[in-house]
Amino acid sequence: MAKSYDLIIVGAGMVGALSAILLAKSSLRIALVDKHDGDYRLSIPPAYDSRVSAISSQSKTLLETAGVWQDIPLDRIAPYDNMVVWDGLGDGHIDFNAETTAMPELGYLVENTVLNQKLMSKILDIKNIDLYLSDTLDSHELSESGVRAELSSGHVLEAQAIVAADGAMSKLRTENAFATVEWDYGHNAIVATIEIDKSHQNTAWQSFGEEGILAFLPLPCVDQKHFVSIVWSVPPKEAEALMALEVDAFCRRLHYAIDKRFDVLRVTQARQSIPLRQRHAKEYVKPGMVLIGDAAHTIHPLAGQGANLGFSDVKELVAVLSKAHRRGECLGASHVLRRYQRARMLDNIAMSVGMEAFKRLFSTQQPVFVQLRNMGMKRFNHNVALKKKLIARAAGLASFS
Repeated sequence: MAKSYDLIIVGAGMVGALSAILLAKSSLRIALVDKHDGDYRLSIPPAYDSRVSAISSQSKTLLETAGVWQDIPLDRIAPYDNMVVWDGLGDGHIDFNAETTAMPELGYLVENTVLNQKLMSKILDIKNIDLYLSDTLDSHELSESGVRAELSSGHVLEAQAIVAADGAMSKLRTENAFATVEWDYGHNAIVATIEIDKSHQNTAWQSFGEEGILAFLPLPCVDQKHFVSIVWSVPPKEAEALMALEVDAFCRRLHYAIDKRFDVLRVTQARQSIPLRQRHAKEYVKPGMVLIGDAAHTIHPLAGQGANLGFSDVKELVAVLSKAHRRGECLGASHVLRRYQRARMLDNIAMSVGMEAFKRLFSTQQPVFVQLRNMGMKRFNHNVALKKKLIARAAGLASFS
C-alpha cells in the first residue's frame, strides 16, 4: 500500500535537506529519500573537511530560519570580512571589504560535512518528515495531478510532486529527459586543507596567474595555528601532475602559486581533484517534478557561489509551494512550478554566464588581455559604488534581474 505525502524530495544533501526542513515548517508532509545513510562523521580540527562552502548573508538567514545555523559550533565557522583578488601576471588587484558596505562580514566558510550533519540532526526531530535513507527511486510516474514512486527498498510513495535535489549528476534529470546546456571548463579543482605560517586575517585570498586560479579560504585557528581551505583550478594534466607530487613538493608549489604571501607548512586533509563542468538545465520543471540546486545548474567555483545559488533556489521554491499549499493548489501542476522557474532561471543564467566570462578572461596569458584586465582591475578597485553592488549580489541582497 502506498504512503501519501505532499512532496517527495530526492537528495538529502545541503539543498535537499534545507528544502525539507523549511517546507515542513509550512505543514507540508515530506518524504526525503537519499542513497546516503545519513551518518555524517566530523573530522577533528585541524583536519577540516576539504570540501567547504562560502555562506552568504541570505543563506545564513535561511539556515537560521531552519534552526540549523544556531547549532553549528563557533569553532567550525570562519567568518571573513575581506577578500583580496590579484593578477599574478601583473599588478592589478581588487580589495573587497565588509566595512565599506556596512556589513558585519562578507560571508562565512563552513565545512560541507558540518552543514550536512546539522541539517540531518534537525530533520530527525521533525515529525512531518519521513526519512528513507540508504534508498533510491527504482521507478516513478509523473503527472499534473500527482506522482507515484517505488523505492529500491520496496516502499511505494505517492505525492503531489517530486523535488529533484540529487546533485550535479542527477539521475532524475537524466531519466526525465531534461535538456541541458553544458561543457567542460577544461579545469580540475584541487581541494585540500593546509596549515600556513601566519594569520589569514579573516580574508579570502585569490590569485590568477601562471599557476592557475588559486583561492586560500580562511578556516578557524587551532592552538594559535592557522589553516585555510584551498581551491586550485588548473587544466587536467596539470592537476594530475600536482596530485602526483610528494606533499612537501606540493606545499612548495602552493607557496609560489600564492605569490609567496604565505609559507605552506603541511597538508592536514588529503588532496582531492574534481573535474569542473558547467551545466544548466533548459527547463527546471515538468508536470510533477522540479529541479533545484546542482541538479538544475553547476558553475565554476571561482566565486564560491555554488551553494548560495542552491540555497536561493530553496528560498524561492519554499515561497512558491507554501503559497500554493495555502491556496489549495496542486503542488505538481505546471503553472505552479513555473512560478519558481520564472523566479530563478534568469538569475542563475546570469551567474553562469558571468562565471564563464570571468574564467575565460583570467585563464588567458596573452599579453594584450593581461594588460587590459589589469587596467580593468585597477579601475574597478577605485569604484566603491560598483564594488558595493557586487558585494550585495554575492551576499544575496540583490539580484541580476
